[in-house]
Amino acid sequence: MFHIRNDVRLPEQEWTRRCRTLPKEIQRDLNRYRRWQDRQAGLLGKLLLRYAAKKIDAALPELSTLATGAYRRPYFPYRPDFDFNISHTDGLVVCCSAVGMGRLGVDVERVGEVDLGEFRRVFTAEEYAQLQSSPDQVTDFYRLWTRKEAVMKADGRGFSLDPADINCLPERIGVDGTHYTVRELHLRPGYAAHLAARTLPEVTVHEVSLAELH
Repeated sequence: MFHIRNDVRLPEQEWTRRCRTLPKEIQRDLNRYRRWQDRQAGLLGKLLLRYAAKKIDAALPELSTLATGAYRRPYFPYRPDFDFNISHTDGLVVCCSAVGMGRLGVDVERVGEVDLGEFRRVFTAEEYAQLQSSPDQVTDFYRLWTRKEAVMKADGRGFSLDPADINCLPERIGVDGTHYTVRELHLRPGYAAHLAARTLPEVTVHEVSLAELH
């Protein structure tokens, strides 16, 4: 699992050079974003994926072989045993990857002020009651939400699922008969993050710099 900061805008020349190392289709997708933060997050996510894939197996396919499956989930059709997931938020991009573990899901959010009432509909009654009684509602909101979204991404259907149908309070979280293990990730102060998969051995987390991403 790798993460990289995304709080400083790349010089235009550096952005162009890095972007040109990616397949043309990915370049076009990145340039559709209007905000530089989103374009750069997309770029860093793909660079992290390429870096992570080569760390696992130098023989893994290039990004040009990426395909999109059901629910617009990207995958490598020639290596169905390899899975990955990318998430980004204000100032941070993360990428998890593994071979032989099935689908992975990761979510990261920057912790900030939140009106709990606006999110009532995305939680079960039990989850919402626990949040209301929490002495630190903001922190616990982001911890619970990243836990929930990581599971939805690991399921593969993402937001085609109703978040309020998934109780994320148990240690093992069930979705339509399939159960997921979830690990909290401590990446940087001020962020909440979780990783989900059907089984999760020990998780190694590394922060990388742009200079390391070839």
